[in-house]
Amino acid sequence: MLETLVRNWWLVSLRGLVALVLGIILLVMPPEMAAGFLILFIGAYALVDGCFALAVGIINRPAHKDRWWLIIEGIIGILAGIVIFTSPLLAGVILLFAVAFWALLTGIFEIVFAAAQWKTLPDKWLLLLGGIFSVLLGILIFSNMTVGAALIIVMIAVYMVLFGVMLIALGFSLKNSNIQPGAIA
Repeated sequence: MLETLVRNWWLVSLRGLVALVLGIILLVMPPEMAAGFLILFIGAYALVDGCFALAVGIINRPAHKDRWWLIIEGIIGILAGIVIFTSPLLAGVILLFAVAFWALLTGIFEIVFAAAQWKTLPDKWLLLLGGIFSVLLGILIFSNMTVGAALIIVMIAVYMVLFGVMLIALGFSLKNSNIQPGAIA
């Protein structure tokens, strides 16, 4: 799987760029517009991010056991996006739960993958840190459901900025790694 990530380093960085841009937009957008924008954009982001993760998991060598983590992460992202888009009347509440579950599960998978690849993954601390950010966001949302939407939007925006920067850095770290195709069994 590491070979696939190295070959597709730009997909990792692209995921980060999308997250970074969303976070910045949410931080500068007027709060009354941010909630509606967030619902649509998070739905789209979860769907696209899930498709990218699923694609990388599928194109990975079929015999490689670690590919299932990306496939599961991709399915979770796709399902989160579909739930957000198909339930417009409940999208705000569903968004909070979907983002919280998505963040928790994605974070757990990223932490587990970073631990499993600790000896071979370049700058593994970036993926581990991204996983920790994701888990913390999920916990913060679940523990603050009654807090105003503006605060939750700020929490999500800050997470998106931090996670985006981490993914961009990880993508370029993978690009600049010395890992050669076929070098990892």
